[in-house]
Amino acid sequence: MENHLQFEVKSIDGTIESRSVNVRKLCLGRHCGRDMEMTRKALDAKRAEGFLVHGNPNVCRKGRYLLTNENAIEVQGPQTSGEVEVVAIMDGGEVLISVGSDHVDRTIEIMWTDALGKVYDSAKSKQMVPAVVARDAWRYEDVKDHWDQLSLKTYIVVDGRKIAYQDFSVGILVDLEYHFKALPWLREDGVILFCGSSRTLPSVPPDVYQVYQRPSPSLKFPSMFELELHDPILQRVISHSYEVLSIEEPGSISL
Repeated sequence: MENHLQFEVKSIDGTIESRSVNVRKLCLGRHCGRDMEMTRKALDAKRAEGFLVHGNPNVCRKGRYLLTNENAIEVQGPQTSGEVEVVAIMDGGEVLISVGSDHVDRTIEIMWTDALGKVYDSAKSKQMVPAVVARDAWRYEDVKDHWDQLSLKTYIVVDGRKIAYQDFSVGILVDLEYHFKALPWLREDGVILFCGSSRTLPSVPPDVYQVYQRPSPSLKFPSMFELELHDPILQRVISHSYEVLSIEEPGSISL
């Protein structure tokens, strides 16, 4: 099985190189906050409720066929959402950087089954829907020395309204070198790593789903995501947008 994605690698000298990357492993950072103790306390609270919870920071896997750089994805039902992340792409012995969204089926983030027990932030919720990455990329070596100054933004569309959803510095997350040191195999060619995300803005309306919020029938979910990775030092941006198409209508017995 192969999943080849096309990227346009933009160098600081203005040259552009087309790359075809064969995705071999799709990896997702979870709870990657640089303040590990604060994150650990939040996860310990879930453990105290009886949930099985991974450690932090954590990297889980997702089927490589689920990665796309198209402008639309199909999902089973409307209760899904994404979050903006730096995406590291390993190709030809080189690390490339882009922006993406690990889309998630929010209805099964918390699972309770006879086989698994109670599970919090289940990797299975990520396996239910595609992940999206932009087509443009930069060389990691061009941004490595000012990594913490990179920033990420997300805008969403809900009921025709465009809403600022996320806006944060990459510096609040563990950096890429941390992941490479913890799991050296992440540098193998064909590995794609989503490097983690952060919470939504406090200005997001209360009737719109927010990251880490427990979903409910009263919440509204985005139909469109716009993603941005900003480099204020080299003054450039990678952006991508994608539409979320629900296969089933609300109330469908197929959900």
